[in-house]
Amino acid sequence: MSDFADLLFQRAEQAYDQGKLAEAEGVLRMLLGRSLREAHVTYLLGHLRLLQHDPIEAEALLRSAIELDASHARAHEDLGLALATLGRHREAREMRLRAMELDPELARQRMVKAFDALRAGDFTTGWEEYESRIIAAPGILPRRGFAQQQWYGDSDLAGKTILLHAEQGHGDAIQFVRYVPMVAALGAKVVLEIHRPLVPLAAAIPGVAQICQLGEPFPHFDLHCPLMSLPLAFGTQLATIPADIPYLTVPRERLARWRRRLGPRRRMRIGIAWSGNPDYGDDSKRSIPLADFTRILDRPECELHVIQNDVRASDKEVLNGLTHLVDHSTLFGDFADTAALISLLDLVIAVDTSVAHLAGAIGWPTWLLLPHLADWRWLADRDDSPWYPTLWLFRQETEADWAGVLDRVAHQLTAMLAEAHDPDAA
Repeated sequence: MSDFADLLFQRAEQAYDQGKLAEAEGVLRMLLGRSLREAHVTYLLGHLRLLQHDPIEAEALLRSAIELDASHARAHEDLGLALATLGRHREAREMRLRAMELDPELARQRMVKAFDALRAGDFTTGWEEYESRIIAAPGILPRRGFAQQQWYGDSDLAGKTILLHAEQGHGDAIQFVRYVPMVAALGAKVVLEIHRPLVPLAAAIPGVAQICQLGEPFPHFDLHCPLMSLPLAFGTQLATIPADIPYLTVPRERLARWRRRLGPRRRMRIGIAWSGNPDYGDDSKRSIPLADFTRILDRPECELHVIQNDVRASDKEVLNGLTHLVDHSTLFGDFADTAALISLLDLVIAVDTSVAHLAGAIGWPTWLLLPHLADWRWLADRDDSPWYPTLWLFRQETEADWAGVLDRVAHQLTAMLAEAHDPDAA
């Protein structure tokens, strides 16, 4: 870049920083054809036209920038914004996906934006930005590389076969399989891919034409959609969350088996899940050592049951000393067993694991214990969940304060048990 071009570029940057967009644009136009950074100058012009609400010229300029430099991530990102403004949403997503491939930092930024928006109940922004997870979290969500297009709710499904595929953990799949009947109602034949332990429950969902375990080959399909992209496809807002429960049902033979195993009911039955998968990145924030959890377990008037399928070595010694807590952790073959046991209890008390999602999906009363900065799906500053109407949320008031949460749970449990044993209670 010549000294003159350098000066022009610095003047354009200064005008931009001062909010003088028209002046910055004029200077940049003087630079066209004079700068060795032609692609970046063209991108900046497109960026300015976008800021000045001219998506048509912005599109033309940004495409020119990409022709000059196909690796310019910001040009792809802004072109996606311009296309979205013009209502060309599929093209916009493709451009923004390409931008994130070129610069993974964009994906991480969009993930933060997605979490903040979803936690605040801004689903319009949140679901769109959450598509960035495909690039931002490759370790937990490898890209599938399907030749078929992803369905975004923008094409007719009548007479077509769509593959709905699970991603991330069991709890994520449980939360979002609620959309399967809605997809089938659009006239599609639904092939559902899901984790093996969920197959017995998911196979009974209305609208599932065929089910595959993760890793099995698929039949022919025309379109696909990850389960966690279905809220975007349906334009889900806070007020339109599909929350008709139960949407998972317990197989009768499993229910009968667990009824025989538990025997006659003599006292109130409460299920306990104090920890989740230790391989989960934020597990240390959501799981509670069983030794700490015991402050709510001294309840001789109750039957207490372990409803998680894994007990850590650090908790086993404590568990062995709790003779009033019945350990079923080695008896669960899959989630149909867990669901059957839960459906024979009066209450579930759990941290944020798949067990809590399962209890919510079958419509069971559940007290959910959450860290101070809870996962986005539990929103913020509320003690209920629009996703699961039978859940009551107990949040940490300060970071890492499980003692305060457990004290509140113990107080509520004492009050509930007193009411249950009061013959004069309404």
